[in-house]
Amino acid sequence: MAPLVSVVIPTHYRNGRLADAIESVRAQTHPDVECVVVDDSGEGHAAPVADHPEVTYLALDENRGGNPARTAGIERAEGEYVHLLDDDDQLHPERIERGMESLRESDARVGFCGFRFENGDERYPRATGEMLDAALAFDASPCLTSTLLVEGELLRSLLPLADRPGGDDLGLIIELARRTPFNAVDDLLVTRAVEPDSRGKSMGLIEGRRDIIDEYAALYEEYPAARKRAVADTARKAGEQLLRSGERRAALSEFWRAFRTRPTPARAVPLASALGGWRAYRASKHLSVRLP
Repeated sequence: MAPLVSVVIPTHYRNGRLADAIESVRAQTHPDVECVVVDDSGEGHAAPVADHPEVTYLALDENRGGNPARTAGIERAEGEYVHLLDDDDQLHPERIERGMESLRESDARVGFCGFRFENGDERYPRATGEMLDAALAFDASPCLTSTLLVEGELLRSLLPLADRPGGDDLGLIIELARRTPFNAVDDLLVTRAVEPDSRGKSMGLIEGRRDIIDEYAALYEEYPAARKRAVADTARKAGEQLLRSGERRAALSEFWRAFRTRPTPARAVPLASALGGWRAYRASKHLSVRLP
């Protein structure tokens, strides 16, 4: 008999997207799938979409945030395995079936896959096996919440998931990578939404990354190269967000921090191009991608 897999979807005022996410779970070819929706609105906003017999619907009495909502869903879930899914993403019909096949063929307790954005951009797995170095360097993509398929016993041992606004998935992936190798399905089995740019959300991500670097300071001492990569990439992302919003002086400070931490050609190009403003920076981005 195929093991039960629970898909846990926290949601917050995205009923249109949520309906598509639920439908993608119902369309799975794996024979035994449970869909758990955690309504984090605090007022049952998702009930018209999620409160029906084919969904385990849990309405929280207040807004708690992403990982606290995931914790509530994982606690309610009955599956031997748990797949996490954001409410604006969708699973390919074969995602769980192929993920379970992949895990059965390895000693990994965590699986992930590639994803495709709605705009057509693609992210294939680049690494598998021992993932702690990549996780600490914030370089584990496409391994993130919506692509994670995790042995339930392992995931429940981490509860409650730490509430790290802006760093929920990063901290979880680090904790999982400390405990098990990962296995990947080398295919695009998740569709991710493309949300409008949000400076507040983006800078929240920067703060979340820096909180992770501080929180895991002792572990980073064992992985100094990963720390440098994490610090430099976070500074680059911060510079990009600041430059986009017109704060060039602050952006240049972040780009300089990225270059000073990892003085490579890929860090020099953003620093130089940022002097010309956002348009010049965007025009040169393809150079950074190709350089070491």
